[in-house]
Amino acid sequence: MAEACPILIASDLSDASEVAVTRATQLAARRSCPLTALHVIQEEPLWWVVKSRDLDPDDLRAELLREALAGLKSQLHEAARRLAIEPRESDVQARLGKPAAVASEMAASMHARLVVVGAHGRHAVRDWFIGTTAEKMVRAGNVPVLVARVEPTHSYQKVTVAVDFSESSRAALRAALDWTPQAQFTLVHAYETWFESYIDAGTYERLRQEQEEALYDRLREFAHEVGIRSDHEPDYRIIAGHPGTAVIDAAKAHTDLTVCGTQGETGLRHLLLGSVAQHILRESKGDVLTVRAGGDTAV
Repeated sequence: MAEACPILIASDLSDASEVAVTRATQLAARRSCPLTALHVIQEEPLWWVVKSRDLDPDDLRAELLREALAGLKSQLHEAARRLAIEPRESDVQARLGKPAAVASEMAASMHARLVVVGAHGRHAVRDWFIGTTAEKMVRAGNVPVLVARVEPTHSYQKVTVAVDFSESSRAALRAALDWTPQAQFTLVHAYETWFESYIDAGTYERLRQEQEEALYDRLREFAHEVGIRSDHEPDYRIIAGHPGTAVIDAAKAHTDLTVCGTQGETGLRHLLLGSVAQHILRESKGDVLTVRAGGDTAV
C-alpha cells in the first residue's frame, strides 16, 4: 500500500500551510503513504535583496534553502504533535523556481497520488488578482489537489461531491471513495431551467418534478457505476440553480470536504469565464479536493 499512494505537500511555510501539512500527515498515517514536503523559493524577489545589501547570490540561496528545509521539518514535527502520533520519516525538499510549476513537476516525477496545499499563504492579496498557487496547480497538473483550510481535528466524515455526469466528476467521485471510504457522502447535481418564464406554473411544476425524478435515477445509477455500494448509499441532491452555488450551499451543512472535477481550463477563456471548480475553490469555507479527468487518481 505504501508504494501506491505518495502524497506531496506544497508548503510556503505560512500558518495556512500548517493546516495542509497536518491534514496531509493525517492522511498519510491512515493509509501508510510516503510523504514528501516541498517548499519553493521564488528567485525574482531575491535580486532586490542582493542588490540593496551587496550579498552573494549563491550564499543567499544556500541559506534560504537551509532555512526552508528546517522549516519543513518543524512543520512536520508539529503536525505529528497535534495529531498525537509518532513523527513520520518524511522527505523534505526545497527548490528555486515558480511554486506551482515546480510542485506540479515534482508531483509528476514522484508519481504522487495527491497534492496537498494551503488555501492562502504569504501573498493573499496578490493571489486574488493572479490566482492562488492552489488554483494554478489545479490547472497545471493531472494529480488531485486537496486545498486544506480547516484545522483537522478528525478524519473526513461528511463529504459533498459535485456531479455533472462528466468524466471529471466520475474521476472526482472515484477519488473521494479512495481517500475517504468511510465518510458519509452527499452527491449534488445542479441543473438550470430555461422554460420557467414561458409556461404556466402548474405545467412548470409538473415538468420540474419529472426532470428531477429522471435526474435522481441517473445520479444514483452514476454513483453505483463508479463504486458506491448499496449498503453505503449517499444522500442524493438534485438542485435547480447554478452548479457552483448549489454545491457550496449543500456543503455548508457541516461538510468536512467538498470534491469536484475540473477540466483544467487555461488561458483567457478561464480568466474571463471561470469554472465551477474555480467558484468552489474560492467560495468554499472548508477543504476542497479537485480532480481532473484522465489524471492519476488510483490510491
